[in-house]
Amino acid sequence: MGGLGVPQPFATTSSILLWVTLLCLAPAIRSSGPPRAELCLDPPWINVLRGDNVTLTCDGFQNPGQDSIEWLHNGSVLSIHQDSYFIPAINMEDSGEYQCRTEHTALSSSVQLQVSSDWLLLQVERLEFMEGDTMTLRCHSWRSKPLHKVTYYHNDKPLKYEFQSFNYVVPKVNYTHSGSYSCTGVMGHISHLSATVVITVKGENHRTVNVIVPILILVVVMAISAAAVLYYYKRHKKPAHTPDEIGRIEVENSMSYSLLKHTDNPEEEVPGHSTYQNH
Repeated sequence: MGGLGVPQPFATTSSILLWVTLLCLAPAIRSSGPPRAELCLDPPWINVLRGDNVTLTCDGFQNPGQDSIEWLHNGSVLSIHQDSYFIPAINMEDSGEYQCRTEHTALSSSVQLQVSSDWLLLQVERLEFMEGDTMTLRCHSWRSKPLHKVTYYHNDKPLKYEFQSFNYVVPKVNYTHSGSYSCTGVMGHISHLSATVVITVKGENHRTVNVIVPILILVVVMAISAAAVLYYYKRHKKPAHTPDEIGRIEVENSMSYSLLKHTDNPEEEVPGHSTYQNH
């Protein structure tokens, strides 16, 4: 007999489990690399009006006096190497995705900056919040013209009225704060309405899902692999004998037993043989 090999089903199962384990551990492996740079906006709004001034700052491990920071706009490298990127009187073409990195950090998460041309804009710091976060909204006028009689709306229902323009702050948001927001305000003698901004508030269970999902995937794959192995062995297991086969085997065993019995006594006299010799 040759050496014992690893059954094919077990080899396949091991390969599957190995790949699933690597996929589940991929986020942890990636997190062990260099830290990400952090991109910040000043002012902190992700949506601005044409003509506003915007400053982007790249925070990360950087040696003093070295201009080795790389900036990207919509995936293209910019000819800017300072830790701050100032955009005066921003234009429509400045909209898009911004990222940065230093010589000691990985590429930062992207910041989507939206530039619009309008009289009034409801500004937000981001579009997604976690329960418990502080949310600040700002009703902003073109070229920061004086604005009064400001009203904030949530799902078309008025939230707050201010004779002068003030920010609308929610100290701790929850799922009821999800929905569409807008504002109205008067510039001079004309009332203006901002475009709608949709904000989503996610619960704490959203973070838990990011951890549980890979584990569930691993459990499901292990269960499927075990079922496949069981199915394989059931298909290749020697089938049980039918009643006809059992009867045939019993007859063959009986005949074999009779033959063996005579073979084991070769000197036993054949009937009539001794009588012939005596005569």
